[in-house]
Amino acid sequence: MVLDIAADISPGLRVTRRRRLPTNLGAGLLGAEITSWIALSPSLLPRRWWQTAANVAVCQALGHAALAGLTWSLDQIPARYQRQFNTGLTVASRNTTHLMIAGMTAWFTVRSLQNQQRAAELIEDPVRRGYREGLLGLIVGTAGYGGLLLLGETAQYTTDRVTSFLGRWLPGWVGWPIAAGGATYLLILLSNKVVLRRLIADITRQAEELNKAVFPGTSQPWEPERSGSPWSLEPWHAVGSQGRALLSGGPRARDITQVTGLPPDEVHEPIRIFAGLVRGRSLAATADVVLAEMDRTGAFHRDTLVIHTSTGTGWITDWGMSAVEFLTGGNCATMSMQYSFITSAVSYYIDHDTPVQAARILIEKILARVEQMPNPPKVYVTGESLGAYGTCAVFEDLDDLLARTDGAVFTGAPRFTDMIQSLTAQRDAGSPERLPVIDGGSHVRFVAHPAHLNHDFAGLPYKNAWQHPRVVIGQHASDPVVWWDLPLLYRRPDWLREKGSRGVAAPAAQHLDVPPGFRWFPFVSGWQVGLDLAMSIKTPGLHGHNYHGEFMSYWAAVLGTRHGIPVRLTPAMERRAVTWIGQNTVRR
Repeated sequence: MVLDIAADISPGLRVTRRRRLPTNLGAGLLGAEITSWIALSPSLLPRRWWQTAANVAVCQALGHAALAGLTWSLDQIPARYQRQFNTGLTVASRNTTHLMIAGMTAWFTVRSLQNQQRAAELIEDPVRRGYREGLLGLIVGTAGYGGLLLLGETAQYTTDRVTSFLGRWLPGWVGWPIAAGGATYLLILLSNKVVLRRLIADITRQAEELNKAVFPGTSQPWEPERSGSPWSLEPWHAVGSQGRALLSGGPRARDITQVTGLPPDEVHEPIRIFAGLVRGRSLAATADVVLAEMDRTGAFHRDTLVIHTSTGTGWITDWGMSAVEFLTGGNCATMSMQYSFITSAVSYYIDHDTPVQAARILIEKILARVEQMPNPPKVYVTGESLGAYGTCAVFEDLDDLLARTDGAVFTGAPRFTDMIQSLTAQRDAGSPERLPVIDGGSHVRFVAHPAHLNHDFAGLPYKNAWQHPRVVIGQHASDPVVWWDLPLLYRRPDWLREKGSRGVAAPAAQHLDVPPGFRWFPFVSGWQVGLDLAMSIKTPGLHGHNYHGEFMSYWAAVLGTRHGIPVRLTPAMERRAVTWIGQNTVRR
């Protein structure tokens, strides 16, 4: 029956005047149509048109290959057995099947456009990622499938010709694998050596040039408490573009007084220290510059030290750094250093050891100094994305982190982060993978929203009181950086298996962050979430890979006290601080 339906799917098409489209090609078209239903299913984030196009094209090509291959295999069955597949098949049943398939395709298309619009509304971005983007992507993706089909036919033709040539000396069952394997090897070789390496070289060169840029709105600081200032041991030109943005921005003492309402005599000028990546200077030497800057600015005499591990480009979130400065009244020092020019994804592909080395060198040097002090300041560690990965890798486990620091905030940590994987695997029974509960919430709390600081995934109070040191691990339900990994291609994860655990961002409101129609399919789900990575930072705060205003609540919970008084974050102060940070963040 499958063979007959596939053969009839395009009865008017002919390869020559006397021959219809080959049966396995017709089956491939049928397979492409069926897999397009899965390709149109929702993912973590609503897609831009080109994401939908890539998803549709690849999934249709895979469906084509799968059903065409099945048909070819069935064609090898002797004719007397093939007749069993066509028994009882009538013209009416074939037409009914065609109509059913066409109707299902139309239904899935309409449903996918509705899901796209709903997903865009969930992340508060309905204009740029609505149903029009979905419809355009479907059209372009189908055209892209046609292009992949032509490439596949070209590859098949080349393989057949090589097999025919090898047939002079080898039987077909030996020649064909050699031809196919050789073609695949050449494709991979060319992709790696010609395309991929050249692309990485171009990205690296462009990133190094971008590192020399000065973003609009950036200017050299004139406060002695900041690196890059005229009094700094680290020149302004050496801190890189991300360092310049970081050192130029952020609240000053006058801003902290205005936003928090604290008396001016209780407010300090916050210290910001950053060392850039300078060619010929080792990571250890860069860390030594950071320590020298700490001595120069008096950072070791502040109540609070926060060590940041940057992402690949040296980027550090303004939201997290500014939140600490407001909450401590400026009585803090924040330190970081750059270890790469390029973005996190490419940086990890090229060298995933350097972020860990950079984090370890800086953290160990600072902790060694602090441990020698009779009245040491409180030390916190933090990082977002690849920065969270690097920081977590410095410590053997949670106990080591709690023993050596006064707390931590990690946001958007990649799924391959060992410490977070280990904690998730050890979660309390009944808690979901997306928001695991660790030891009743004693020291660590996984959050997708500030409401989870005090209530678990089900909206219930934690079993145990939250003790210091405290660790907050922020991971949005719609953040593909948090949820993508290689096994997602072939194995359904717990976060897609557990009923009711997906997408609840705020227990009180039951706000959904991810479309409830998101289901796992082999390869397709991994491919879809992989595509989501490209647009993960193009979302409003509290969604995707953007962690913004929630930092005020996270750091207020972790810091604990200021001058022996518990840090109190009032709603009014939070609104003023979030507004100030949003209006004064340097665009980069």
